[in-house]
Amino acid sequence: MIRAVRGLSRGLRLACYFVAGLWRTRRFDRLDEAVRLEQARAWLDGASRVLGVRVRVQGLDRLADLPPGGSLWLPNHVSWLDIPLLGGLCEGTVFLAKSEIRRWPVIGRLARLSGTEFIERGRGSEAASEAVASGLAHGRQIVVFAEGTTTDGHMVRRFHARLLGPAVQMERPVVPIALRYYDARGKRTAAPAFIDNESLWPSLWRVLSSPGIEARIDVLEPIYPESGETRSEIARRAHHAVAARVAATAD
Repeated sequence: MIRAVRGLSRGLRLACYFVAGLWRTRRFDRLDEAVRLEQARAWLDGASRVLGVRVRVQGLDRLADLPPGGSLWLPNHVSWLDIPLLGGLCEGTVFLAKSEIRRWPVIGRLARLSGTEFIERGRGSEAASEAVASGLAHGRQIVVFAEGTTTDGHMVRRFHARLLGPAVQMERPVVPIALRYYDARGKRTAAPAFIDNESLWPSLWRVLSSPGIEARIDVLEPIYPESGETRSEIARRAHHAVAARVAATAD
């Protein structure tokens, strides 16, 4: 009973928060780009609190110390929750999305105005690479889930290197990021996991009704592509860093 009441209460708050965010987008296109990106970041950052998720970040200063311009972030991927958590870290953080989303009512508008890079269906990795290059050229922090899928958070699959090409060619830093989720007792939890063929709703309900979830985000040492270093080598270095941190903190 308590769990259901908690979940419904947070769900109502989330619905109100979402509606308020959509209301604010009415004037997004009239705002200066820097203001728009900061408001998008703040909205994503606030979503975790509405969901009842505590966030602990280590290494955030490493993002502040990056040279001006874009960077490529390589986190492990556990849940839909990864997106607001990472998107709330700093302004100008964007994701890749299918081009169809651009035409969705309201959501497409919000995605477009917050800097999302869209990929045309049927063009595969070529379009994705172009989107990454475009984001980096505009000084964005591009988040790429290089595993290509989600896990339960206790292990990290191999990082695919195909989308690292633009960062290597443009000599932009690659930032490995480790994500882990813990329950109210401080034990690793798969409650937010969004894996296999599960729909969004069971995962969302587990988060909303949970007594408490803590998301721990470790921003690891950035990798600066060296002369002659291939994208596959950088992908392996980033994967090793993320997998080692996830394994070291596993229960």
